[in-house]
This record gives sequence, structure tokens and C-alpha cells, in this order.
Amino acid sequence: MITKSRPHLIALGGLVLLLGGCASVPQKGGFEEVKTEVANRTGHRVEWRQSSDEDQALDREVNALLEKSLTPESAVQIALLNNRHLQATYEELGIAQANLVQAGLLSNPIFSAEIGFVEGGGSPDLLFGVTQNFLSILFQPLRKSIAEAEFAAARQRVAAQAISIAADVCDAYYRFQADLQVGELLRQTVKATAASLEAAQTLREAGNTTALQLYREQALHEEARLLLAGAEGQAVADREHLNRLMGVWDKQVVWRMPTRLPDVPSGMLDLTDLERRAITANLHLQALRSDLLAAARRAGLADRTDLIPDFEIGAGAEREEGAWDAGPSVAFTLPFFDQGQARKAAAYAEVRRLRQTYYAKGVDLRSMVRAAGHRVFNTRQRALHVANVVLPLRSRIVNESQLQLNAMQLGVFDLLTAERQQINAALEYVETRREYWEARTRLQQILNGSMPMDMDGEDASLALGTGMEAGGH
Repeated sequence: MITKSRPHLIALGGLVLLLGGCASVPQKGGFEEVKTEVANRTGHRVEWRQSSDEDQALDREVNALLEKSLTPESAVQIALLNNRHLQATYEELGIAQANLVQAGLLSNPIFSAEIGFVEGGGSPDLLFGVTQNFLSILFQPLRKSIAEAEFAAARQRVAAQAISIAADVCDAYYRFQADLQVGELLRQTVKATAASLEAAQTLREAGNTTALQLYREQALHEEARLLLAGAEGQAVADREHLNRLMGVWDKQVVWRMPTRLPDVPSGMLDLTDLERRAITANLHLQALRSDLLAAARRAGLADRTDLIPDFEIGAGAEREEGAWDAGPSVAFTLPFFDQGQARKAAAYAEVRRLRQTYYAKGVDLRSMVRAAGHRVFNTRQRALHVANVVLPLRSRIVNESQLQLNAMQLGVFDLLTAERQQINAALEYVETRREYWEARTRLQQILNGSMPMDMDGEDASLALGTGMEAGGH
């Protein structure tokens, strides 16, 4: 088609190739930034599985961690390497990276050809042309800047998701660990109520107690068995929740862990300047800022395209009666009906929406971190009170009850009741410690830059000790 007699077409083709260039999409674009961000904020490593040989090495690492006694740190690392929901989130980076590359590309030139047959015979008339959207060239830098802002928002959201997964794993770990400890204490309660019931049956057979007394002890025993069954069912559910977060299945679900919650540490977390620290670190707010920047740039693009109609430049060549003619061509739309007013209004409305959302999220975050800090302080005080006051007091009551029983000043039921109340205090200590570690995890999640879904609602928990105080005599 192109010959020496068509220099305009050659020049336009060369210009298009020069401007368009050759672009490729990086395989893991943006992930190194996410990897560094997560490591700096959590101390853990993330990897992007892409069906390569590296995946097998990650599987071996996960299995090696599962063979050891599970800790909160190892559980988090397993999840960050193995959770497939998180792996799916990484693909948002791939989409945003592809959009960024696409924004840097020019629209493809349009080639056209016509053939005109001469009446009566002779050589046909030929018409060739190639056109390029001029606006695609003019607005390429602005399109690319919008895509860069959207790519930054994608990186920030992916990093925030990884941090959220880490916090969820810690929470699930402590919850299941509390289940194990609660189950052991409730088994002790079942043994204690069984002993009390046996004593009541012996006394009833000897005529030394009433039927009412026997029924009370029987009711306490059955309630204890019911609580134990509920706790065991909850433990199964919570273990499976942790399995899902870690992304394990088949033989991988056979892992072990310590059965006792860690004690509340003697040192208090630094709760100073929480609002500023949370606002500065929060990745969701950073992503919203990137969204707002992209929307503002998009609104500017809408303004400019409203003023400039679609405009195409090109060149054409025509052969008529055996001779070639070549020259430039131009085409543009006439904005009679659509002048871009709706597109511009929508673009500015999106900017205003994101601005208000950013402000609202900031207010929410400040409230969340204040509530989280208070909850850490409150649960720590409660756990220490149970440990330092309630448990020692219950232990002294049991010891004194034993002495009084030996001196025949108290009955066996009084001692058994004191022992049940001591177990209930131990259950309360387990619950307050679990609440403390959950509160601490959620506060750390906020300070690491992620935002919990809901800081207001309290998680449903087993009503430990319900009915167990009814055995007083």
C-alpha cells in the first residue's frame, strides 16, 4: 500500500509507532512495595503464588511450620503464605498494573481502503487512509497519572488486607486457645458436680438429706455436662475457623498448640497519642487519598474533553487514472447534542463523594482507636483483678472450707460448692484474658494501618458458669 509516492502515510505511521512504543505488563507489579509495607508493619512475610516452582517451596515451608507447636506468630505466617482469599486479593494488583500499562498506550490507528470501479473498464480507482485519534495522544499523560493514583490505591488496599488477615488469625488463635482451657476447667466442674451428686445420693439413701437437695445436685451436674458439650462444640467451630484463615486442609489440619492462654503481661501498652498514630498509619485512608487524587484528575480530564471534541488526524492516498495523490486528513465530532455536561457533573460528584467519605472514615477511625485503647486498658485491669484478688480469695475459701469440714463445722456440700466457685473464678480469668488478647490484637491492627470491620459489636461467647452458683447451701 505504502510507496515512495505516499510520504505522508509513512510519516504518520512512524509517528504512531514512536509515540505508542512497545509496552509489557510486569508479572508482579507493585507487589514488592506491598511486601515491604506488610513486613515493616507486622514483621511477617507475604508471597504471591502464581503457579510457579516457588509455590512448592512455600508449601514445604507451610508444612514445616505446621509440624511444630503452633504459635500466634507461626499461624500468622502460615496464613500470609497460604490463605487463598488473600492470594486472590493480590490479583487486584495485576489488574491495576495492567490498567496503568493500558493508560500509557495510544489507541490503535484506523486503516481504511476504498476501491472505485471505472465505468467502461480501465484501472480501478484506489483510496487508502490511516487516522489516529488526536485526543488519545494529547491526554495520554493525564490518563497515565489517573492510573498511577489508582495503582497506588490498589497497593494500599492489598497491604491493608494482609494486615487484617494477620489480626484475624491472632484473634482466632487466642479464641481457640481459650476454648481448650475452658474445656479443661469445665471437665473439672463436671467431676466436681458428679462427686457432689454422688454424696447427695448416699445421704439420701441413708435418709440424711431431702429429695430437694438431691434434685439440686443432679440439676447442677446436668447443667455442667451441658456447658461442657457446648464448649467442646465451640472449640471445634473455632478450630475450623482458624484452619480456614490459615488455608490448610487434608493432613495439614492435624496441628497442635499450647492449651493455656498467655498471662496478661506486667507492662502496659503505650496508649499515648493513639489518634495521631492511627491516622498517620492507616492504609485505608491512604487508599482513599489516592482515589480522591484519581477522581480529581479524572474530573480535570472531563473538563478538557468537554472543551475539545473528538479529533482525528491522518493521511490518505488516492490513485485515480493511474496517478497517485496523497495528503493529510482530519475528522472531528460536532458537539450539538452531547456537550459533556453529564459526564462532568458525575466526575465532580465523585470527587465530592470521596472527600466526604475520607472525612467520615477519619472520624470513624479516631473513635475506633479510642474505643480500642480503652478496651485494652479495661480488660487488662479486669484480668489482673481476677488474677490478683478473686482467684486468691476463692483459693482461701476452699482451704478454710476444708479446715471447717475437718473440724465437722461445715458439711461436704459446702466444700464442694466452694470448689465449684473456685473453678468458676478460673473460667472468668480465662475469659478476661481472652478479651484482653483480642482487644490488644485489634488495637495493634489499627496501629499497623488496617481498620477492623466492627469495633462496636461484642463477640458472642460461651456463658461460662451459668447456673453453677445455684448450689449454695
